[in-house]
Amino acid sequence: DVCSSDLANITMSADEGACEAATVELGVPTTNDNCGLAEEDGVTNNAPATFPVGVTTVIWTVTDASGNTATASQTVTVSDDEDPMITAPEDVTMTADAGTCDASGIALGDPETSDNCAVSTVVNNGSGSYPVGVTEVTWTVTDIHGNTATAIQVITITDDEAPSITAPADMTISADAGSCEAADVALGTPETADNCTVASVENDAPATFPVGETTVTWTVTDNHGNSTTAEQIVTVVDNQNPTIMAPANITMSADEGACEAATVELGVPTTNDNCGLAEEDGVTNNAPATFPVGVTTVIWTVTDASGNTEIG
Repeated sequence: DVCSSDLANITMSADEGACEAATVELGVPTTNDNCGLAEEDGVTNNAPATFPVGVTTVIWTVTDASGNTATASQTVTVSDDEDPMITAPEDVTMTADAGTCDASGIALGDPETSDNCAVSTVVNNGSGSYPVGVTEVTWTVTDIHGNTATAIQVITITDDEAPSITAPADMTISADAGSCEAADVALGTPETADNCTVASVENDAPATFPVGETTVTWTVTDNHGNSTTAEQIVTVVDNQNPTIMAPANITMSADEGACEAATVELGVPTTNDNCGLAEEDGVTNNAPATFPVGVTTVIWTVTDASGNTEIG
Protein backbone atom coordinates (compact mmCIF):
# COMPACT_ATOMS: atom_id res chain seq x y z
CA ASP A 1 0.00 0.00 0.00
CA VAL A 2 0.92 3.65 -0.54
CA CYS A 3 0.56 6.07 2.38
CA SER A 4 0.38 9.88 2.35
CA SER A 5 -0.31 12.16 5.31
CA ASP A 6 -2.10 15.54 5.16
CA LEU A 7 0.08 18.63 5.27
CA ALA A 8 -0.67 21.47 7.67
CA ASN A 9 -3.28 23.90 6.38
CA ILE A 10 -2.06 27.40 5.51
CA THR A 11 -3.63 30.79 6.24
CA MET A 12 -2.06 33.92 4.76
CA SER A 13 -2.81 37.39 3.41
CA ALA A 14 -3.09 38.24 -0.26
CA ASP A 15 -0.11 39.92 -1.85
CA GLU A 16 -0.07 43.71 -1.57
CA GLY A 17 -2.14 45.26 -4.35
CA ALA A 18 -3.41 41.85 -5.51
CA CYS A 19 -6.46 39.71 -4.81
CA GLU A 20 -4.37 36.56 -4.65
CA ALA A 21 -1.18 35.09 -3.22
CA ALA A 22 1.49 34.24 -5.77
CA THR A 23 4.12 32.66 -3.58
CA VAL A 24 2.88 29.98 -1.20
CA GLU A 25 5.20 27.54 0.54
CA LEU A 26 3.04 24.40 0.61
CA GLY A 27 5.60 22.20 2.30
CA VAL A 28 6.37 18.53 1.57
CA PRO A 29 3.98 15.67 2.41
CA THR A 30 5.08 12.60 4.32
CA THR A 31 4.82 9.44 2.17
CA ASN A 32 5.50 5.72 2.60
CA ASP A 33 5.25 2.59 0.46
CA ASN A 34 6.26 -1.05 0.87
CA CYS A 35 7.95 -1.15 -2.55
CA GLY A 36 8.90 2.45 -3.11
CA LEU A 37 7.47 5.33 -5.05
CA ALA A 38 7.44 5.77 -8.76
CA GLU A 39 10.63 7.31 -10.06
CA GLU A 40 8.77 10.12 -11.87
CA ASP A 41 5.77 11.94 -10.51
CA GLY A 42 5.83 9.92 -7.34
CA VAL A 43 4.33 12.90 -5.50
CA THR A 44 2.16 15.51 -7.30
CA ASN A 45 -0.46 18.13 -6.41
CA ASN A 46 -3.02 20.24 -8.21
CA ALA A 47 -1.98 23.55 -6.66
CA PRO A 48 -2.67 26.58 -8.91
CA ALA A 49 0.08 29.00 -9.87
CA THR A 50 -1.56 31.67 -7.63
CA PHE A 51 -4.11 31.31 -4.86
CA PRO A 52 -7.16 33.57 -4.94
CA VAL A 53 -8.66 35.13 -1.84
CA GLY A 54 -10.74 32.45 -0.16
CA VAL A 55 -10.16 28.74 0.48
CA THR A 56 -8.37 26.56 -2.06
CA THR A 57 -8.08 22.79 -1.45
CA VAL A 58 -4.84 21.31 -2.74
CA ILE A 59 -5.01 17.55 -3.51
CA TRP A 60 -1.73 15.74 -3.13
CA THR A 61 -1.31 12.38 -4.95
CA VAL A 62 1.37 9.79 -4.27
CA THR A 63 2.08 6.94 -6.75
CA ASP A 64 4.26 3.90 -6.03
CA ALA A 65 6.37 1.92 -8.46
CA SER A 66 3.47 -0.46 -9.13
CA GLY A 67 1.04 2.33 -10.00
CA ASN A 68 -0.86 2.26 -6.75
CA THR A 69 -1.99 5.75 -5.54
CA ALA A 70 -3.16 7.53 -2.46
CA THR A 71 -4.31 11.15 -1.88
CA ALA A 72 -4.26 13.73 0.89
CA SER A 73 -5.70 17.23 1.04
CA GLN A 74 -4.33 20.55 2.23
CA THR A 75 -6.26 23.86 2.42
CA VAL A 76 -4.77 27.23 1.62
CA THR A 77 -6.83 30.15 2.96
CA VAL A 78 -5.95 33.57 1.53
CA SER A 79 -7.47 36.59 3.30
CA ASP A 80 -7.95 40.11 1.95
CA ASP A 81 -6.56 42.38 4.66
CA GLU A 82 -5.96 45.36 2.40
CA ASP A 83 -8.25 48.37 2.80
CA PRO A 84 -9.67 49.96 -0.32
CA MET A 85 -8.54 53.43 -1.42
CA ILE A 86 -10.77 56.50 -1.63
CA THR A 87 -10.25 60.15 -2.57
CA ALA A 88 -13.19 62.41 -1.75
CA PRO A 89 -14.56 64.82 -4.37
CA GLU A 90 -13.23 68.37 -4.29
CA ASP A 91 -14.40 70.62 -1.46
CA VAL A 92 -17.44 72.75 -2.30
CA THR A 93 -17.99 76.44 -1.46
CA MET A 94 -21.24 78.13 -2.36
CA THR A 95 -23.71 80.78 -1.23
CA ALA A 96 -26.82 80.01 0.78
CA ASP A 97 -30.08 79.91 -1.15
CA ALA A 98 -31.95 83.23 -1.34
CA GLY A 99 -34.05 83.82 1.74
CA THR A 100 -32.67 80.82 3.62
CA CYS A 101 -29.74 80.08 5.90
CA ASP A 102 -28.71 76.94 4.06
CA ALA A 103 -28.08 75.57 0.59
CA SER A 104 -29.81 72.59 -0.99
CA GLY A 105 -29.38 70.59 -4.15
CA ILE A 106 -25.59 70.54 -3.92
CA ALA A 107 -23.85 68.22 -6.37
CA LEU A 108 -21.15 66.60 -4.24
CA GLY A 109 -19.46 64.83 -7.12
CA ASP A 110 -18.04 61.32 -7.16
CA PRO A 111 -15.05 60.04 -5.20
CA GLU A 112 -12.21 58.08 -6.74
CA THR A 113 -12.02 54.53 -5.37
CA SER A 114 -9.97 51.40 -5.94
CA ASP A 115 -9.28 48.06 -4.27
CA ASN A 116 -6.98 45.10 -4.72
CA CYS A 117 -10.06 42.91 -5.12
CA ALA A 118 -13.23 44.85 -5.85
CA VAL A 119 -15.22 47.75 -4.41
CA SER A 120 -18.60 46.77 -3.06
CA THR A 121 -20.24 50.03 -1.92
CA VAL A 122 -19.55 53.77 -1.71
CA VAL A 123 -21.72 55.85 0.61
CA ASN A 124 -21.62 59.26 2.31
CA ASN A 125 -23.39 60.89 5.23
CA GLY A 126 -24.33 64.02 3.29
CA SER A 127 -27.74 65.63 3.71
CA GLY A 128 -30.27 67.29 1.46
CA SER A 129 -29.30 70.77 2.65
CA TYR A 130 -26.25 72.28 4.29
CA PRO A 131 -26.34 75.13 6.84
CA VAL A 132 -24.23 78.24 6.57
CA GLY A 133 -20.79 77.34 7.88
CA VAL A 134 -18.55 74.32 7.40
CA THR A 135 -19.91 70.77 7.18
CA GLU A 136 -17.70 67.71 6.80
CA VAL A 137 -19.13 64.96 4.61
CA THR A 138 -17.61 61.53 5.29
CA TRP A 139 -17.33 59.19 2.32
CA THR A 140 -16.96 55.46 3.09
CA VAL A 141 -15.86 52.80 0.61
CA THR A 142 -16.26 49.09 1.43
CA ASP A 143 -14.70 46.27 -0.56
CA ILE A 144 -16.21 42.85 -1.23
CA HIS A 145 -14.47 41.41 1.84
CA GLY A 146 -15.68 44.06 4.30
CA ASN A 147 -12.59 46.24 4.49
CA THR A 148 -13.37 49.96 4.61
CA ALA A 149 -11.72 53.35 4.18
CA THR A 150 -13.00 56.91 4.58
CA ALA A 151 -12.29 60.36 3.15
CA ILE A 152 -13.57 63.81 4.10
CA GLN A 153 -15.13 66.38 1.78
CA VAL A 154 -15.65 69.90 3.19
CA ILE A 155 -18.82 71.79 2.28
CA THR A 156 -18.64 75.54 3.03
CA ILE A 157 -21.82 77.61 2.78
CA THR A 158 -21.50 81.40 2.96
CA ASP A 159 -24.17 83.93 3.88
CA ASP A 160 -23.84 86.77 1.39
CA GLU A 161 -27.38 88.08 1.85
CA ALA A 162 -27.67 91.41 3.65
CA PRO A 163 -30.41 91.85 6.25
CA SER A 164 -33.30 94.22 5.61
CA ILE A 165 -34.30 97.21 7.70
CA THR A 166 -37.10 99.78 7.64
CA ALA A 167 -36.40 102.78 9.84
CA PRO A 168 -39.08 104.16 12.15
CA ALA A 169 -41.23 106.91 10.66
CA ASP A 170 -39.80 110.41 10.39
CA MET A 171 -40.89 112.61 13.26
CA THR A 172 -41.40 116.28 14.06
CA ILE A 173 -41.27 117.40 17.68
CA SER A 174 -40.96 120.66 19.62
CA ALA A 175 -37.84 121.74 21.43
CA ASP A 176 -37.92 121.28 25.18
CA ALA A 177 -39.21 124.25 27.17
CA GLY A 178 -36.50 126.83 27.62
CA SER A 179 -34.12 124.89 25.40
CA CYS A 180 -33.06 124.94 21.76
CA GLU A 181 -33.00 121.14 21.54
CA ALA A 182 -35.03 118.08 22.43
CA ALA A 183 -33.80 115.40 24.80
CA ASP A 184 -35.19 111.94 25.55
CA VAL A 185 -36.61 111.51 22.07
CA ALA A 186 -38.40 108.17 21.58
CA LEU A 187 -37.28 107.23 18.08
CA GLY A 188 -39.29 104.05 17.82
CA THR A 189 -38.14 100.60 16.68
CA PRO A 190 -37.12 99.68 13.13
CA GLU A 191 -38.41 96.58 11.35
CA THR A 192 -35.62 94.12 10.57
CA ALA A 193 -35.30 90.68 9.00
CA ASP A 194 -32.57 88.34 7.80
CA ASN A 195 -32.29 84.98 6.09
CA CYS A 196 -30.21 83.77 9.05
CA THR A 197 -30.28 85.80 12.27
CA VAL A 198 -30.13 89.50 13.13
CA ALA A 199 -27.22 90.06 15.49
CA SER A 200 -27.52 93.76 16.30
CA VAL A 201 -29.46 96.95 15.54
CA GLU A 202 -27.79 100.28 16.25
CA ASN A 203 -28.23 103.96 15.44
CA ASP A 204 -26.08 107.07 15.56
CA ALA A 205 -28.66 109.28 17.24
CA PRO A 206 -27.22 112.07 19.41
CA ALA A 207 -28.12 112.39 23.09
CA THR A 208 -30.10 115.53 22.27
CA PHE A 209 -31.51 116.80 18.98
CA PRO A 210 -30.97 120.46 18.03
CA VAL A 211 -33.62 122.59 16.38
CA GLY A 212 -33.69 121.67 12.69
CA GLU A 213 -33.36 118.36 10.86
CA THR A 214 -31.16 115.54 12.14
CA THR A 215 -30.69 112.38 10.08
CA VAL A 216 -30.46 109.26 12.21
CA THR A 217 -28.81 106.30 10.49
CA TRP A 218 -29.96 102.88 11.64
CA THR A 219 -27.68 99.89 10.98
CA VAL A 220 -28.71 96.24 11.19
CA THR A 221 -26.01 93.54 11.19
CA ASP A 222 -26.62 89.81 10.86
CA ASN A 223 -24.69 87.04 12.61
CA HIS A 224 -22.38 86.67 9.61
CA GLY A 225 -21.33 90.32 9.41
CA ASN A 226 -23.60 91.52 6.59
CA SER A 227 -25.19 94.91 7.25
CA THR A 228 -27.78 97.34 5.86
CA THR A 229 -28.68 100.92 6.79
CA ALA A 230 -31.84 103.02 6.78
CA GLU A 231 -32.42 106.68 7.64
CA GLN A 232 -34.92 108.42 9.88
CA ILE A 233 -35.30 112.20 9.92
CA VAL A 234 -36.00 113.89 13.24
CA THR A 235 -37.17 117.50 12.91
CA VAL A 236 -37.14 119.67 16.02
CA VAL A 237 -39.11 122.92 15.76
CA ASP A 238 -38.84 125.99 17.93
CA ASN A 239 -42.38 127.06 18.88
CA GLN A 240 -41.32 129.27 21.81
CA ASN A 241 -41.72 133.02 21.38
CA PRO A 242 -38.90 135.28 22.48
CA THR A 243 -39.46 137.69 25.32
CA ILE A 244 -39.01 141.48 25.30
CA MET A 245 -39.20 144.21 27.86
CA ALA A 246 -39.36 147.71 26.38
CA PRO A 247 -37.11 150.45 27.66
CA ALA A 248 -38.53 152.80 30.31
CA ASN A 249 -41.12 155.39 29.26
CA ILE A 250 -39.66 158.78 28.35
CA THR A 251 -40.97 162.30 29.11
CA MET A 252 -39.16 165.15 27.45
CA SER A 253 -39.63 168.71 26.08
CA ALA A 254 -40.14 169.59 22.46
CA ASP A 255 -37.14 170.92 20.66
CA GLU A 256 -36.67 174.68 20.95
CA GLY A 257 -38.77 176.49 18.37
CA ALA A 258 -40.44 173.22 17.30
CA CYS A 259 -43.62 171.38 18.17
CA GLU A 260 -41.78 168.04 18.23
CA ALA A 261 -38.69 166.31 19.45
CA ALA A 262 -36.28 165.13 16.77
CA THR A 263 -33.63 163.40 18.80
CA VAL A 264 -34.94 160.87 21.30
CA GLU A 265 -32.75 158.26 23.02
CA LEU A 266 -35.21 155.38 23.31
CA GLY A 267 -32.83 152.98 25.01
CA VAL A 268 -32.45 149.26 24.44
CA PRO A 269 -35.13 146.70 25.30
CA THR A 270 -34.32 143.59 27.32
CA THR A 271 -34.79 140.45 25.20
CA ASN A 272 -34.36 136.71 25.60
CA ASP A 273 -34.98 133.57 23.56
CA ASN A 274 -34.32 129.84 23.96
CA CYS A 275 -32.52 129.66 20.59
CA GLY A 276 -31.37 133.22 19.95
CA LEU A 277 -32.64 136.14 17.96
CA ALA A 278 -32.67 136.56 14.22
CA GLU A 279 -29.35 137.78 12.85
CA GLU A 280 -31.03 140.66 11.03
CA ASP A 281 -33.93 142.72 12.42
CA GLY A 282 -33.93 140.69 15.61
CA VAL A 283 -35.21 143.75 17.45
CA THR A 284 -37.20 146.48 15.67
CA ASN A 285 -39.54 149.28 16.60
CA ASN A 286 -42.02 151.59 14.89
CA ALA A 287 -40.63 154.81 16.32
CA PRO A 288 -41.19 157.84 14.04
CA ALA A 289 -38.30 160.01 12.87
CA THR A 290 -39.57 162.82 15.13
CA PHE A 291 -41.96 162.73 18.08
CA PRO A 292 -44.82 165.28 18.11
CA VAL A 293 -45.91 166.96 21.30
CA GLY A 294 -48.13 164.48 23.09
CA VAL A 295 -47.89 160.78 23.80
CA THR A 296 -46.42 158.45 21.18
CA THR A 297 -46.53 154.72 21.82
CA VAL A 298 -43.48 152.92 20.43
CA ILE A 299 -44.06 149.26 19.69
CA TRP A 300 -40.95 147.09 20.03
CA THR A 301 -40.86 143.75 18.18
CA VAL A 302 -38.41 140.94 18.81
CA THR A 303 -37.96 138.07 16.32
CA ASP A 304 -36.02 134.89 17.04
CA ALA A 305 -34.01 132.70 14.66
CA SER A 306 -37.06 130.53 14.00
CA GLY A 307 -39.29 133.46 13.08
CA ASN A 308 -41.27 133.57 16.32
CA THR A 309 -42.10 137.12 17.41
CA GLU A 310 -43.16 138.99 20.50
CA ILE A 311 -43.96 142.66 21.04
CA GLY A 312 -43.28 144.82 24.05
